[in-house]
Amino acid sequence: MKLITALALTLSLLSPLAQAATTLKIATLVPDGTNWMKLMRQASDDIKTETDGRVKIKYFPGGVQGSDKSVLRKMQIRQLQGGAVSTGAMAHITNVTQIYSLPFTFRNLDEVRAVRAEYDHYIAAALQEKGYVLLGLSEGGFAYLMSNQPIKTSVDARSQKVWVPEGDMISQTTFENGQVEPISLPVSDVYTSLQTGLIDTVAVNATSAIAMQWHTKLSYATDFPLAFIFGMLVVDERAFSKIDAADQAVVKRVMAATFRAMDVQNEKDEKGAREALINNGMQFVELSEEDKVAWRKMAKDSIDTLREKSVYPAELYNQLKQTLENKRQAAAQ
Repeated sequence: MKLITALALTLSLLSPLAQAATTLKIATLVPDGTNWMKLMRQASDDIKTETDGRVKIKYFPGGVQGSDKSVLRKMQIRQLQGGAVSTGAMAHITNVTQIYSLPFTFRNLDEVRAVRAEYDHYIAAALQEKGYVLLGLSEGGFAYLMSNQPIKTSVDARSQKVWVPEGDMISQTTFENGQVEPISLPVSDVYTSLQTGLIDTVAVNATSAIAMQWHTKLSYATDFPLAFIFGMLVVDERAFSKIDAADQAVVKRVMAATFRAMDVQNEKDEKGAREALINNGMQFVELSEEDKVAWRKMAKDSIDTLREKSVYPAELYNQLKQTLENKRQAAAQ
């Protein structure tokens, strides 16, 4: 009788532990109130409901936990379990995250989506090997040079104070190859630096330019997309592995659906943001074919330099480029 009582007591004590909620604390630079954050909060609500409260997500938006670099450091010491960061922020962990980020790889959004089904899994697998679970890739749109002076060539850019994201080897090398000495800063410092004149030129997508209020300090945009921007939501595998397998599946399924919806929303937001920039007086500067060829030549030289530094996986990138070329030829027939 005593044994049965003791066993019952033990089970009663263990039961609450088995049902205890896991909270994933996730930080991002994305400001609260944006469509991106609204969709992420809805995903959090759905996950909490579908797991009967066993999995909860707490967001820290707007950079309150610091730069992408700070977020990743806090994940390593387990102050955070996840982060929505740029693909470039993960480049020091695995260079596979850079396969979509090289300049002038894509000509339009259709090309981006034409290869994702085939190549996204390479990024997920590479991150998994390093102890991160990829819950989603978010299409941010194309980055354009925005400045307080019209820029048509790399020569024009040499007289500008050009910002590059902290640790972004691709942007750093590309501008340096054009004899531009860029200024490396975390994203959180950009607005103040535009105010003070420390920088006067950025490469950014239209939505972010407005969300961060950078557009209020800029007057011109070079109408030639430099590179396609992706963000990614990653969580520490150590934390994720503590979640029951069935609940892990719920998190992955809900997040996958959310990121699909997010891509649709981001496409609409980018179009609307471009129109808003124009309506607010920003001038989009058109380039001649000669100027475009010169920019592409500079980019090619940069990609060659970056390959030598192993900034991206050359073999996989060449495979992606061949896939794109095959699709272009098929579309032209």
